[in-house]
Amino acid sequence: MVEFQKISDFFIPFIESDFRYAGDFYYDLHIHTTASDSFIKPEFLKNFVSNKRYLIAVTDHNDIRGAIKLNEMGINNVPGIELGCEDGFELLVYFKNMEDLEEFYKKEVEKYRNLKRMAKTHRDIYEYLEALKNWECHKSIPHICGVVQKNFINNKKYIYDVIKKVDSLETHNHALPMVRNLMAAELREKNGLTATFGSDAHILREVVSYYKYTNMDLSQGEKVIDYLYKIGSISGIGQKHLFYLLKSLT
Repeated sequence: MVEFQKISDFFIPFIESDFRYAGDFYYDLHIHTTASDSFIKPEFLKNFVSNKRYLIAVTDHNDIRGAIKLNEMGINNVPGIELGCEDGFELLVYFKNMEDLEEFYKKEVEKYRNLKRMAKTHRDIYEYLEALKNWECHKSIPHICGVVQKNFINNKKYIYDVIKKVDSLETHNHALPMVRNLMAAELREKNGLTATFGSDAHILREVVSYYKYTNMDLSQGEKVIDYLYKIGSISGIGQKHLFYLLKSLT
């Protein structure tokens, strides 16, 4: 289950409501666009939310072009970014307005970007946490019980210290099995934090799958097919990371 009732008040002003679609909503605080390693264009997101109640945040890897573009297209999205640290740790950060996001990016991210690794910068988590003290923002640890390098609870020795310094844990990441999301929810409850949630989508089908899941309209058969699509998309996402690396060498 997605912990909608555990969301922070920070996000409430960004919810777009149209009571004509009272039972049709799309709340996604973790989504990627073509600005980083996704194949999802802002134009698609604009059309997708046009007839729904929505709360959306574009959180590209160390990039803000997707969030800015969607905002320029008239979609009220939470200004966000997924910060990647030098050791692979990641942090979702949300701001009150696009101006703050742009200023933070220019001062604290742009010049530290890793030109060979799209999802990394040349800074550690404690440098970012210190820098973020200068902004009114909301910090959430994504996929904390994820798979392999994304399983921060097992492979980052400082994780429990960082948990004390953030506002939320991501307790539903649609790219993960339910059992791992339940583990994240237990951690959130134990530490008295609020929740974020999202598709972590990189392809269009993942957006649709998450939307159906949150509206209780995703069948078991569709879950299996979505899983197969996810496996197939990994190679494409990997190619985007490879092209990013090759570009740095030219």
